[in-house]
Amino acid sequence: MTEERYIINSNYILVTILFLIVVSIIGSFLDRNVAIFALSFIFISIGTIFLSIINRVENIKNSVYIFLIFFAIYLFYTTLINFGLVEVYMTPYSFVESDEGLFYDGASDIANKMRLGYKFDDIAKLKGYLDLPGSIYFNAYIAILANIFGTHTIFTQKVAVTLISALIPAMMYSISRLYLSEKISIIVAIIYGIFSFVPYLSSLLLRDVHIALMYIITFYIILDKLSIINLIILFFISIASYYYREQTGIFMVGFTAIYFFNFINFTIKNNYIKLMIYLSLLGGLTLLVLNNQYIMEIFNQTINSSAEHTVEQSSSGSMGAKIAKLPFGLNVIALFGFSQIQPFPPSLIFISKKGMFHFMYLLAGIAWYFGWGFLLYGFFKNRVFFKRLDLKLSLIFLFAIIYLALIAVVEFNQRRQMAVYPIVYLFMVFSYLDMTITQRTIVWVRMLLLFLTLVLVFNYLKL
Repeated sequence: MTEERYIINSNYILVTILFLIVVSIIGSFLDRNVAIFALSFIFISIGTIFLSIINRVENIKNSVYIFLIFFAIYLFYTTLINFGLVEVYMTPYSFVESDEGLFYDGASDIANKMRLGYKFDDIAKLKGYLDLPGSIYFNAYIAILANIFGTHTIFTQKVAVTLISALIPAMMYSISRLYLSEKISIIVAIIYGIFSFVPYLSSLLLRDVHIALMYIITFYIILDKLSIINLIILFFISIASYYYREQTGIFMVGFTAIYFFNFINFTIKNNYIKLMIYLSLLGGLTLLVLNNQYIMEIFNQTINSSAEHTVEQSSSGSMGAKIAKLPFGLNVIALFGFSQIQPFPPSLIFISKKGMFHFMYLLAGIAWYFGWGFLLYGFFKNRVFFKRLDLKLSLIFLFAIIYLALIAVVEFNQRRQMAVYPIVYLFMVFSYLDMTITQRTIVWVRMLLLFLTLVLVFNYLKL
């Protein structure tokens, strides 16, 4: 039986495009910079072409529609944030997070150096950019492009972030279509585009959404189909992710290995040859990591610096510090669980003067908390993990959980963890769809009561 097609109404898209034009004009006016308008439609064209290439033919139209809708939403949200910080709070730059200044100033600096003939290798060796050559290099090109049409500002950089962010829910739709109907996949993508951590980060000049996009593209390629071209694409994505953030690049190798091993399994029929290839590759990668002092030093420095930062940011009496003191194994599980309910308690985000700008972060944290309720119920009660047993999907899910657990040991930052959230979210959706209305109600009530209890306990103990 042929599945009934469900295409988003074209009238909605016309309204979306008109809204995009209005928002980009308003953004250009507020920033006093015509580059906002020009870059908006250049990036829309790039996103549309990308989705047309990577998607299956039958999924192109809906994925492009979703991309346009969220480009409009995120650009509008970014405009509000920029206007609120600059015009209302009278800050010199629209920075919600302090790290944004580094990426903005770095983009201007590297753009100037590129005009003097600096190449990527030269930039990667510059002091101050050793940990982020990929993102600074990309931002520098945005700066150069912005100067062609107008002026390089923090807002022009954030238009590029809007492009990257809007592609994520579009790719979420593409992944969902591998397992779900068109109508449900559209809903899945829209919910993720609104209630995930992507909206919050879409207004920030950081590198997290870029890495998240690389990961979700990797997931889609692994789950879609086997081909030499896809293997080559994964290779270059792995390199790019490494230069964006070293530790995420190292984890990317693990996800790429899933595709490669699956590729060998389907293309080589001789089991003995396959075993030899597997063992050779596994041994080679192990020796490379263990004997490569550069990789090990970078990884250790990253872990140590992050751990020190976490300790500095929390007092000895904080919940995180107390959880870390639990016996090994139990503390990892507890840290993993605590990391998945951040920000906690919710009132923490309103401590700073810019607390109102973290509202989307709070909304995402609460939504993610309830999502875990459905996932755990589906896993233990309905055994949804085994019902959806797809070897590639299962391996990616297990790798994602390992990734989250290891990151949680270092810090409770959702920015680092969100790269693998699409796969976890997909299993949340599987669990939800497999439940009855009564089961869903039970989960909602139990999770709400548990959340309120945790807040009361936290406040009572004054952790």
